[in-house]
Amino acid sequence: MKLAIGVVSALVMVAGASASVLSSNGYRLETRIFNDFGSSNLTVNGTNYPAPAVAPIAGFGTTVDFNEQFAFGTPGNFANKHVAYFSNDGGANKAATNASESFQLKFNITINAPAGAPRKEAGIDFVQPRPGLGFNDEGQLLIASDGEVAVFGATLPFTGLGNAYTLGTTAQVTWTYYAPGDLGPQAAYRLQFVDAVTGVHDSGFKFWGTEPDGINGHTNATMGFKMQNQRNPFIADSSSMVYNGVQIIPAPGAVAAMGLAGLFAARRRRA
Repeated sequence: MKLAIGVVSALVMVAGASASVLSSNGYRLETRIFNDFGSSNLTVNGTNYPAPAVAPIAGFGTTVDFNEQFAFGTPGNFANKHVAYFSNDGGANKAATNASESFQLKFNITINAPAGAPRKEAGIDFVQPRPGLGFNDEGQLLIASDGEVAVFGATLPFTGLGNAYTLGTTAQVTWTYYAPGDLGPQAAYRLQFVDAVTGVHDSGFKFWGTEPDGINGHTNATMGFKMQNQRNPFIADSSSMVYNGVQIIPAPGAVAAMGLAGLFAARRRRA
């Protein structure tokens, strides 16, 4: 797994972020955050973005459809990256998480590409401010075209589900965040991932560790659906990532969560 994220900025806060992610009603689209392949043809929900741009997408349940095409021999270095950040003001600003606010996010993801490599990366992009340390910390729930599904960075406890995703299929993702006090003194998350071929995968409950700046859970962080593409220069390469079926709701309480864990485990045993 390539840890291409980590610390990316010396900022102490996420500019333009407003609470709360639970009231998200749209997306703040930021295209070509990385733009190593400036000649690519990028469309998002049918609109072309030939240069770095910011645009609102109304409606949080709206499908987010990224499509990027690279001509044969397209020059460039690393990758292009585009993110539709959750917004609670129609796309003007990014919504921020509240560490004490538990939530559950559900969505479907479909990735299509001529081949799994060089990898195309979907999933959730997290930006966690670290004001006590003086920087912003990036992390992600990674769903890659080569099959890898993992969680890392942004103070998130690591999860690796292996090659859980099958290219060209639609996977169902449930991301549940538990605030401090729900399951114990430390915040926790749980990733449930259902692939049409590899079946059901479950991270179990992952608890935040003790951070030097006291961060415990999603604290004033921003999050959004990402597309990050490398390209094969020897073919007319392309990538399509479609996010739909998006829902965000308050997370179930601790007792309900433990009950769900039992049901999910039983389902895995029967599979």
